[in-house]
Amino acid sequence: TEDIHQGVVEMCVMIHQSVAQKSQQYLLELQRHNYVTPTSYLELLSTFESLLAEKRQENDQLRRRLQTGLTRLLDTEEEVQRMQGELQELHPVLTKTQQEVDDMMVQIEEDKRDAEETKATVEKEEKE
Repeated sequence: TEDIHQGVVEMCVMIHQSVAQKSQQYLLELQRHNYVTPTSYLELLSTFESLLAEKRQENDQLRRRLQTGLTRLLDTEEEVQRMQGELQELHPVLTKTQQEVDDMMVQIEEDKRDAEETKATVEKEEKE
């Protein structure tokens, strides 16, 4: 937006001016020159522009990753809903099958007892 653009411009000007002031202080304290030129300002702008482009690219990548994750979550939610529906449909069949298995186990136990009784009877008759 225009407000952000104006704020960035003011910040860059302030940075450039503060560097110029610190360069003067550097000269007074250490008697060493540090030149602040219009080229320095252009380099500041170029650095800011490249950093801004890099951060925008990172944000776009993070936004895409977030969107992909959200899409997968929504797909998973739909899949869970579908599977719950299938489970509800299969519940009566599963209940019936479980009852049949229980009845079969009871029958097998009865047959096993009958077989043991028959075996015992046959062994008893063989001994006699």
